[in-house]
Amino acid sequence: MSVFKLVDGIPDLFDVRALGRSAYRQARDILTQYIDQSFSYVDAVVFTIVDDDPTLDQILTVDGRDFTIYRFAHSVQIVMP
Repeated sequence: MSVFKLVDGIPDLFDVRALGRSAYRQARDILTQYIDQSFSYVDAVVFTIVDDDPTLDQILTVDGRDFTIYRFAHSVQIVMP
């Protein structure tokens, strides 16, 4: 419920992004590289989107463990409610 309160308090908190043509391949490559982790396909797609845009420097997630394990292409702050 804390996530909903956060979203209600900051309506522009989230940004919806279109996936590039290579997103499927990149996500699959991440899942292959991190095969010993429990990353979901959605996690890998988010990693891909963030890696491709150096202006994205903060991620709000309730899945903090997975997001702290992945090594992003640039510095990213992981925020957990």
